[in-house]
Amino acid sequence: MRKKQSKWMVVSIAAVLGCSIFMTQPTDALANSLNDLKNEQKQLDRKKSQLNSTIDQKKGDISENQSNQEKLLAQIQSLDSKIIETNSEIDRVLGDIKRTNLEIEKLHESITVLEKKIADRDELIKERLRSVQESGGSVNYLDVLLGASSFSDFIDRFSAVNTLMDADKKILEEQAADKKSLEEQKASVEEKLAQQKSSRDKLVNLKANLDSQKASKGKLVDQLEAEQAKLIQQKKSLEKEYTETLEISKSVESKIVAEQARLIELARQAEIARKKKAAEERARQEKAERARQQAASRNKQNSSNATQAPAPVVVSSGDWTRPAAGRFSSTFGGRDIGAGAEFHYGSDIANSIGTPILSAADGIVSYAAPMGTYGNVIMVTHSINGQIFTTVYAHLSGFNVSSGQSVSKGQMIGRMGSTGRSTGSHLHFEIHEGPWNGSRSNAVNPIRYVSF
Repeated sequence: MRKKQSKWMVVSIAAVLGCSIFMTQPTDALANSLNDLKNEQKQLDRKKSQLNSTIDQKKGDISENQSNQEKLLAQIQSLDSKIIETNSEIDRVLGDIKRTNLEIEKLHESITVLEKKIADRDELIKERLRSVQESGGSVNYLDVLLGASSFSDFIDRFSAVNTLMDADKKILEEQAADKKSLEEQKASVEEKLAQQKSSRDKLVNLKANLDSQKASKGKLVDQLEAEQAKLIQQKKSLEKEYTETLEISKSVESKIVAEQARLIELARQAEIARKKKAAEERARQEKAERARQQAASRNKQNSSNATQAPAPVVVSSGDWTRPAAGRFSSTFGGRDIGAGAEFHYGSDIANSIGTPILSAADGIVSYAAPMGTYGNVIMVTHSINGQIFTTVYAHLSGFNVSSGQSVSKGQMIGRMGSTGRSTGSHLHFEIHEGPWNGSRSNAVNPIRYVSF
């Protein structure tokens, strides 16, 4: 509704502007200037509407992108969880490698000790072997026992032989046990080295997987930020263009308002000129009035015939006159003509198509063209006793004047018709106190000024 009212306001202001231009420029220049202003305003309105639509669409894109962001954020959170798990696994594997290294170091220390013990024992065994070789190749423990000089010597020799035999046996057993332990520890070292290699390989894979996860996350974040930045920049550009267009539109409206003020001033000057001529015209008007009264008296009997069409309107004295002859068919105010209750902003005069339409007062034609439900409409701007008025004549079948033309009270400006939203041939007549506006907020009941 606001946009529609704005459109009507632009039309009315442009129409008033046409009057002011006419008073200083030729008619052709007036028409061109008026059309240029109207076209420029329409183009600006279209551009603002298109920009608004595009901005709304971009807002939708941003909302959709925000929805996609939530999905991407969910993926990023999932990747963050995997990264945490991978880091934990890496820490666990590093702990295993550290423990394995410590175990390998201890095994190496133990192997070193065993190897020294085995080497020392080898020297002892070799010494025993050399001793055996020097005694003939073997030790005859029986000769040692039989060579005892006494029983006590025998006991001593027997104890010594047992000790030597036990010592040799123990040395050999320890040597065998240490060699077995050495082999087992070396095998354990090899096994742990293999485990460590497996752990290191797993660590390499985990780190590669971690790097891949971080790269994927980085790409998602970059994609998210780039798309959002792009949309925000596009929206800012559109809003900037809309602001610039709005400023231009306001500038045009300011120019139109200035021209409207100039029109009002020119209309007031025209009224002063009209009043200056009023004294000269008064005698002529009185003479014409007497002639009209005589003619009315002669035609009185003809006007009493109800089957005849209404008599032509008589131009009355004073500032205002009735705009058309015919039957007063609808008043100012609320009514219902079949489409529901509505407010009627004027008065209707019904008559046949082609009935002359007269200007209700002296003024300047500010608009003469089709206008929506009004059909063919003429607007005339008047300055009467310092007050600006606009009269509206709607549903016409034709025009006798054009925008910017000066007209006199009672001058024929068009013909009655049924164009626009109309239920039959009639004149829809409005009076506005001030310039006409789309909301018709300053419309008044015509009978305040015009006698019907």
